[in-house]
Amino acid sequence: MNNPAASSITSHSDNDAWAVRLGKIPLHSVPLEELLSSSSRELKHIATVHSEMFVYAHENAALEAILQRTLNTIDGRILHFFCSFLYPGCKLKKLSGSDLIYDLSEYAMIHGKRVFLLGAEEASNREAIKALKKRYPGLILDGYSPPFCSDLRDKQWNDSILCRVASFRPTHLVVCFGPLKQELWIAQNAECLFQLGVGCAYGLGGTLDFVSGRKQRAPKWIQSAGAEWLFRVISEPQRFRRTAKMFKMPYFAFKFHNREIRIRRGDRSVGAGLSQELAERH
Repeated sequence: MNNPAASSITSHSDNDAWAVRLGKIPLHSVPLEELLSSSSRELKHIATVHSEMFVYAHENAALEAILQRTLNTIDGRILHFFCSFLYPGCKLKKLSGSDLIYDLSEYAMIHGKRVFLLGAEEASNREAIKALKKRYPGLILDGYSPPFCSDLRDKQWNDSILCRVASFRPTHLVVCFGPLKQELWIAQNAECLFQLGVGCAYGLGGTLDFVSGRKQRAPKWIQSAGAEWLFRVISEPQRFRRTAKMFKMPYFAFKFHNREIRIRRGDRSVGAGLSQELAERH
């Protein structure tokens, strides 16, 4: 019996939008223009899923539930390798938060969209704004580094953040609270953010530390070899326990593996098994 999903992946273009499932989590590869476009119906939540976050999602039911509804890019060479291995023939693209921030800034500059950077240390936030404005003249950009708060539902803390967002009214909101916390916060405030004019919200972890220059990103050859995690452990030894989580990724990927593919081409969608999420959001 022919598999319609399998037969459809023999011919594709760069404009195809893909969704595959790795473990319990749907992962997406869509054209950049579509990824960054906002919807008139609801907030688009983009999560950059790397190995560490993939493991968190299998150990935390709340995060897993959120990632069933978000648009999840493939962040990291190792995660991309597993997706390519399990789904040969699918033209899946790797897109990390540290690359997406530049794509977003260029897109916003060209289209006159407003971008707000939320999170990271105050110095990283401030220097990231300077660096992006210098690189993309005319970019409408602002940011805010709120004080640390362990309670995501703290009213005073949330009010101070939402007040800043409301005064700037960005179309694109970059949230850098770290994996788990940033996704929970975006999901918790999705309706309010949309009412404030935010069309797209991105969880980008430690991206602002790299943009500001306060932390060094691994050289390209190390990234290509899939060893960026090792570079970060060596340069930031305190990350070892967090980084060690990534070694659980293959276990969850294979334990919950259930081959599912969805492809969207123009107004035509083929394949089966994933939710209608990809077709609905684009």
